Amino acid sequence: MEADLTLSIVIITKDTRELLEGLLDSIKKDAPLASLGREIIVIDNASTDGTEEFVRDACPHARYIRNDRNAGFAVAVNQGAKTSAGRYVLLLNSDTRLIEGEVAKMVAAAESIPDLGLMGPQLVYEDLSLQRSVAAVPGLAGEMLPGSGRIPRGTSAGNAEPARDVESLIGAAIMIRKNAFDDLHGFDERFFFFLEETDFCLRARRKGYRVVFFPGAKVIHLQGRTVRKNWVKGRMEYNISLRKFMKKHHGRLYLTAFDAVRLAKSLVFVIAVPLSLFGSRMRLRYSYYLRLVVWYMHGCPDDAGLRG
Repeated sequence: MEADLTLSIVIITKDTRELLEGLLDSIKKDAPLASLGREIIVIDNASTDGTEEFVRDACPHARYIRNDRNAGFAVAVNQGAKTSAGRYVLLLNSDTRLIEGEVAKMVAAAESIPDLGLMGPQLVYEDLSLQRSVAAVPGLAGEMLPGSGRIPRGTSAGNAEPARDVESLIGAAIMIRKNAFDDLHGFDERFFFFLEETDFCLRARRKGYRVVFFPGAKVIHLQGRTVRKNWVKGRMEYNISLRKFMKKHHGRLYLTAFDAVRLAKSLVFVIAVPLSLFGSRMRLRYSYYLRLVVWYMHGCPDDAGLRG
């Protein structure tokens, strides 16, 4: 490992060339970031939109790794992190944009927390309004009492708010201390997309690492752009990961109860909504809940989401 390399930026992309272009441009313009000593690693999950040609032309110093299939987010993160040489690994979705000097603030703050496992910034929209940046760990209580486990959309009062420990971070932009990543053996590759970061945060806290939200640094997140065109499949993939999360961290009885509550809620929606169907958004929601019911009826297969 290079002794003077502080930060490795790992970007996961899949057919998001235009978004990736904006992110790489923001990295180039971040002068304080360049002064840290950093590398850029792009993991491409089999894009067909000219991503490879673009990256090799626009960012020739980046390390570009192309998979011959969509291996999923967790697999791609592990690929990138394993080849990284920095003391910190900054995971970025392709739909993020860096603001000059903000990541350097994160690194400086992280250096003062010896037991840090990972840190997340305050995510913001393009107009810099606050976006949800931390997450509650999902569970049965949240399913039975909607809203009980939710985190408010605005999670920061401003730059004066100090860093604080949280249950979990939103995975759009996360900085992980490399030795902690290695100690935890990276992301669990059973999660294709969604909740891999929640699982990692939970495992990190159980092993004594701190999971820290740092509102003093901001990163722009163009929320939802990477899955918007496949919204129903994206929601199905979330359910696949959610059930795997419950199965991994809870017993059989808990999982059975969780499945029963989610299936019941979906059935109520499917039965009740058709009488009042109107508008494309309602039809889309109905399509999602109908597919969710069918998914449960077919034994919850892994190929019902984005990989199918």
